[in-house]
Amino acid sequence: MRNRRITAVGLVLVLSLASMSFKCGGGGCADNSPLCTSARAADTIAKSISEMITVKRELAKQGKLTRDEDLKLTQMLLRLNTADKVFVKRLDSLNAAPDAPTKQQLLSLFNNVTAALDDLNTNGVLGVQDADARNRLATIITAIRASVDIILPFLKS
Repeated sequence: MRNRRITAVGLVLVLSLASMSFKCGGGGCADNSPLCTSARAADTIAKSISEMITVKRELAKQGKLTRDEDLKLTQMLLRLNTADKVFVKRLDSLNAAPDAPTKQQLLSLFNNVTAALDDLNTNGVLGVQDADARNRLATIITAIRASVDIILPFLKS
């Protein structure tokens, strides 16, 4: 069981990082600039959120989530998805490296994403009673955190 979980986490991380190497959000940049790398990572976060929504629905259908857990996760995923969409929209609107005020704005928007992610993990995923369901959702959280770690240096530089 533990080996399956480790394998699943590794696979999700590899697939998430690999998907970032094939395209870029925003202006279609073809280089590996920090802006382009961050846009790809933000796109991967959006895909991971979508995957988590699908997994949550599947788990609820299987009866592995209680009605309250399902509702709580739905609300938290909505908050995370909304915050991520606002961040991605602003990031995609950039045509060049951001100036200091724009970077501050992006950092503020990104802080909303990470706060929603932390809340989802702490108050949502970790509260799921079924261990298998909790592990499946936690695997996706891990993949999202890998993308967060790619974006953070760009915003803090």
